[in-house]
Amino acid sequence: MNPMIASFLVLAGLTSASALAMVWTKNLLHAALAMFMCMLGLAGLYVMAYADVMSVAHLLIYVGGVLILILFGIMLTQNPRANVSETQNDLWTKQSGRFWALSISLSIFLGLIGILTRSMSSFSIASGEIQRSSKLTHLGLALLTEYSFAFELSGVFLLIALVGATYIAKHHE
Repeated sequence: MNPMIASFLVLAGLTSASALAMVWTKNLLHAALAMFMCMLGLAGLYVMAYADVMSVAHLLIYVGGVLILILFGIMLTQNPRANVSETQNDLWTKQSGRFWALSISLSIFLGLIGILTRSMSSFSIASGEIQRSSKLTHLGLALLTEYSFAFELSGVFLLIALVGATYIAKHHE
């Protein structure tokens, strides 16, 4: 088997399994860990598609920013005196909604597969060779030279927002 195909299958399996674990877990912290693994798998798939800039941006924005804010929200808003059964999110409360959700999602999935199989026959790459050079070097140089002030200013604003959210969450206790 080709190593590219094997690595794609491993990354696709990791992404799919962690996405399903994220949806079906009852513990919110486990859902955040599964979300981290899903985002990491997606970044790996971006690297395989030669989208280096998209992969790094995905890691910085989603894994580095959003997931950390979710974890801070979990840690700051969790009530230590609450009962464990009250803090778990039970997804199986509506027994009648599973049939319709499964049938609608399955029909959308099968429709997308049908569209993709019909369109793959007419799909062709316009240029003969895929550009394999990375634009990440150019982006890094631009962020650290030409746009360094805006880059650092956005980091300071995010830090201020994080400290403010921590103060507001702890102030109400």
